[in-house]
Amino acid sequence: MADIVDTTQVNASTMEALSARYEAIAHNLANVSTAGYKAIIFAFASSQAVAAATETAVAPVREELGTVVGSPVLDFSQGHLVRTERPLDLALNGKGFFVLETPQGPLYTRNGSFQTNAQGQLVDGAGRTVAGEGGPLMIPQGAAGQSLQVGSDGRLMAGRTEIGKLRLVEFTDPQVLTPAGQSALQAPAGTAPAAATKTTVHQGYQEASNVSAVEELVGLITVSRLYEANAKVVQLNSEASRTLLNVALS
Repeated sequence: MADIVDTTQVNASTMEALSARYEAIAHNLANVSTAGYKAIIFAFASSQAVAAATETAVAPVREELGTVVGSPVLDFSQGHLVRTERPLDLALNGKGFFVLETPQGPLYTRNGSFQTNAQGQLVDGAGRTVAGEGGPLMIPQGAAGQSLQVGSDGRLMAGRTEIGKLRLVEFTDPQVLTPAGQSALQAPAGTAPAAATKTTVHQGYQEASNVSAVEELVGLITVSRLYEANAKVVQLNSEASRTLLNVALS
């Protein structure tokens, strides 16, 4: 009886993990067209613990079982660069991030689809100020068109006049970053980034999301099958428990 209870608990835990994976896949698919988006990934593997706990399950079901190994992480691999010809579309090639200044502190993003606000400051799509090395970047009126040039080092020029230079940073371990909403990430308190000296800026480009729609759809099928298999084992164990209880009471 205890073995059946343990098996049910293992499968319930696995089903909870699979639900989390399903939500991650749904989030990835929703952002397949979001510039600079980094996919949420999990590692799937056959679980020895699950297999050992389900020795009483029928073989076809037991072979379908699996679990999510580890915690969800962000895949920071480089997305391919898509040419847009828009002067305020900036893509990064390398490990760096743009810095966004907010009242709650700095945020970090790979989404370089920028614009100007009413004050002429360079901002992201959510209106957050894009940081320059010397503070906010002020774009002169009319310079947001073809006269604005952004160098590979992040230096902004309006004609022959230098406007400023983008602040580009990187982290030794980018996995310390957590989603902060609207394509931005935040770092834990006390974590200071370094200058991203090996990251280049490409004007008139967007970095595409690194989500593979095909892989996510395959993952969706896998998650569904694993969830159904685990649910079947839970059902079998529940029926076995009722049978044992009826025998004990008879």
